[in-house]
Amino acid sequence: MMDTYIFEFNKEIFDFLQKVVESPGKYNPVYIFGKPGSGKSTIIRSIFKPGEDVLLLKPSELADLTFPLKEEYRYVIILDIDLVSFNDDWVKKFFIQFQDWIDAGTQVIVTGSQPPDKLDIPERVLSGIRGGVSMGIRKLMRKDREEIVSKMFPDLSEDIRDSAIQSRSETIRELIGYIKSMEIGGGAEEKTEAHLEGEQFRDLVKSLEEDMPSITQERSIEEELREEYRAKLYVWEMKGFNCERLKKVIDGPIEDITREFVSFTTDVQRLVELQRRYGLIDPALLTDEERKEIETDLFNPDKILELDRRIGELEKRSELKTNFSRYLDWEKGLDSLVSGKGNQDVLSFIKDFVEKKIEWAGVYGIVGKRGYGKTHHLNAIAVELFRNHPQVIVGYAGLPSLIQNPEGMLATLSECDIILLDDVDRISTKGGVDLKPFFKKNSNKCIIFTSTRSPEGITGLDIPDNRLFVLDEPDIEVKKAMLKVIIEMGDYSKDVDYEEGLEKVKGGFYEVEFYANTKSRRVVVEEAEEEIPSEEKVEEIEEEVVEEVKEVEEVGEVEQVVEEQLSLEEPVEKIEEEAEEKAVEEEKVEEPEKTKVSEPPEEIKGEVSKIEGYDINIENVNLRITKEL
Repeated sequence: MMDTYIFEFNKEIFDFLQKVVESPGKYNPVYIFGKPGSGKSTIIRSIFKPGEDVLLLKPSELADLTFPLKEEYRYVIILDIDLVSFNDDWVKKFFIQFQDWIDAGTQVIVTGSQPPDKLDIPERVLSGIRGGVSMGIRKLMRKDREEIVSKMFPDLSEDIRDSAIQSRSETIRELIGYIKSMEIGGGAEEKTEAHLEGEQFRDLVKSLEEDMPSITQERSIEEELREEYRAKLYVWEMKGFNCERLKKVIDGPIEDITREFVSFTTDVQRLVELQRRYGLIDPALLTDEERKEIETDLFNPDKILELDRRIGELEKRSELKTNFSRYLDWEKGLDSLVSGKGNQDVLSFIKDFVEKKIEWAGVYGIVGKRGYGKTHHLNAIAVELFRNHPQVIVGYAGLPSLIQNPEGMLATLSECDIILLDDVDRISTKGGVDLKPFFKKNSNKCIIFTSTRSPEGITGLDIPDNRLFVLDEPDIEVKKAMLKVIIEMGDYSKDVDYEEGLEKVKGGFYEVEFYANTKSRRVVVEEAEEEIPSEEKVEEIEEEVVEEVKEVEEVGEVEQVVEEQLSLEEPVEKIEEEAEEKAVEEEKVEEPEKTKVSEPPEEIKGEVSKIEGYDINIENVNLRITKEL
């Protein structure tokens, strides 16, 4: 059982290697050093089993390798690096392979008998080892020998047990060898009396003199380690890290220093990762004070948990902000908004809201007919909030963005500080989304919505009159602005005075757009208006058209299609009714009446095209006759 070989003096190494297993590549490379027989290989072999993911190399096996290696491993373990025979050509190739392992995230673990600064290996390899985490297994002390004997040899006789504990064994291997030699020898020698004379006294002095180098050497190694840790502490301080917890133990027992440095190094690695994540966040999300606080904490290992939480929240807010910004028309901000004299209360509300002169809480509504500018007003609010309050997360959505995943989008909107919903009535009816639970859940937040009808049945809320703004029909100046946008965006003739007659158009944007389309089509008709043929002329043209159709039928090109067209499914009354409704719509924009007949089949379109200077188009079994210009 592995537990048999885990003691107080090597438990820290064992626990650290367990972390390495959980996060390969995070601490890279790892160097474990200790006197031969201290148990380095035993611990490593108990954790890392050679196989597909683990490459375990002894000194002789390492020297026989040909680099670069084709196989890929998750863990590479090099035992006793100070026993490897290096030569210049091999070192170059090995160092390249060593760096490739590090860069690829392969966890490299190296063992040796000396601390890094005492290793007699090429500088290139040594610099690679120094760039990672180094941990040493110290020599055994009396308390360690007592623990090992009690755990591994519980049945020892008392005299052998005491002798083993009092021995100068510095490693597990030496202690086990000592105990075995004692058992073979039949027990410990009899104790000498306290009173020593002559030769006995000289032997005791000699033994004490022999012990002194060992004690001095142990202290020397501890001091070397302590100096190495002091140097590391200085480097961490120079890099700006808060090292107070290291300063508290630097003069204490070497075991405590080692434990604290391992923990500190682990925390610094986590801080480096947090710094990387923080660098990807939109800095506009933070005030100057918040930014300064976080950037200071990024060098304090004791703030890791709080930093991880704060940076996680910022990452989420940054993602929300980026995603919702894609739904906005950034050219339609407050500076492009023309509300008209009748809608100044809406404009004042938007300005006050953006400047935060009114409360950012509760529900506000903008109601108006189709084409009155609700979406433009809501988009302007979103754009101005993004520009003037970058720390605020604004969620903006309408029917197109909600229709794909209503539940997901509404859940995402609930995470925002301010929620803007366009066309809630269409979301409710056409989208089939019940918004009442959403409004109830987020009633403590600030929500601004638009709707073409009374919102009570949609939101389920009783909204005060002072929070509900009704858009009036755009006045002539607003319609002119709409017309300008329409003409610039569409393919319209520039020679037409589109504003003439605009004051007679009733409605909003879509009616103005229809007017512009009609105005553009009427140019040709108006110029030929005085020469529209009489009814007699129309009948004469119809007869000629019929004659040409007959000629086409005789050659058999459209016989079947004509028969299908002559048996129209819809009754004549319905066709006349539709023509009459269309005529009424055309009268709204003063378009002159057109004589129309039902459309013939596609096959005969173009066969009859010109008669006595008139352009003849056949649509929906109706004749459209226009004088050729």
